[in-house]
Amino acid sequence: MRKLDTTLGGHPFVELARELDGQVVATTLDTSRWTLPGDQNCVFVLISGSGAVTTASEAVPLQAPNLIWIPAGQRAELMLLAGSRGAWLTMSNAALGQIALPGHIAEDMRRFAARPQLGTRIEREVAARLATLFTLMTEELRASVSGSEDMVRHQLAIVAILLWRISDLAPSTARPAPRTIVSNFLSMVDLQMRSHWSVGDYARYLGVSVDRLTSAVQRATGQTPLGLIHARLFAEARLMIENSGLQIAEISAHLGFDDPAYFSRFFKRLSGKSPRQFRQDAAMSQVRDGGSYAAWP
Repeated sequence: MRKLDTTLGGHPFVELARELDGQVVATTLDTSRWTLPGDQNCVFVLISGSGAVTTASEAVPLQAPNLIWIPAGQRAELMLLAGSRGAWLTMSNAALGQIALPGHIAEDMRRFAARPQLGTRIEREVAARLATLFTLMTEELRASVSGSEDMVRHQLAIVAILLWRISDLAPSTARPAPRTIVSNFLSMVDLQMRSHWSVGDYARYLGVSVDRLTSAVQRATGQTPLGLIHARLFAEARLMIENSGLQIAEISAHLGFDDPAYFSRFFKRLSGKSPRQFRQDAAMSQVRDGGSYAAWP
């Protein structure tokens, strides 16, 4: 977002610090104008005051509390009268792709993100929450401390759900089909297995009960949800043990285990071998399969 004649600050994972930015805006004695060049998605919350937003096809007056959403690829101009306050957040499509949402909300948000929202009236409390989240995310990314990007991904999900709640899209009330539940569950396992979510966490995120999730997963795969989560973690651990030079403790930390000893017990329970023994046996197997110099003609 760029003020006229003045610059404001400015499924593999992407580096969110490069894909997301935001700022609190407070006008003083003069009317202020900003251009939204359209290379990123932009959401603006007007906390107090008034102004207008203009696109190529229309001009819409704004009266706080209010919300604007401009999709990437569309240009707009924002005008705020003296004394107005707000906050904006810009994010690339790649950053949007980092938001993990339940399937029914994700589908609605894909439609929401594709079209402009000009001058949507919102509750004052919601406007304040969104502005706070914009500020927290921006400060977190600029601080660049341990866990910053993980925190921002969760905050982005909260922002998306708040936008979904206040959008004019009717929330889906139909029960998701078992096939949809299983597909969304497997996708979420790939995203969250390192966070060690419980089955209850997945069920709440997908908007279903634990019993319904368990039933759908067992009918489709023959395994329990917890069994699939553990199998996915084990497969990732096995791949890293066989093909990386990382120490066992490093692999344990990468997979979200706080205690390397607990990781070793987890791995041995599923493989029958400790991680260290599994790596040694895998190396010996590769030597045998590759043959030796003595066996060469």
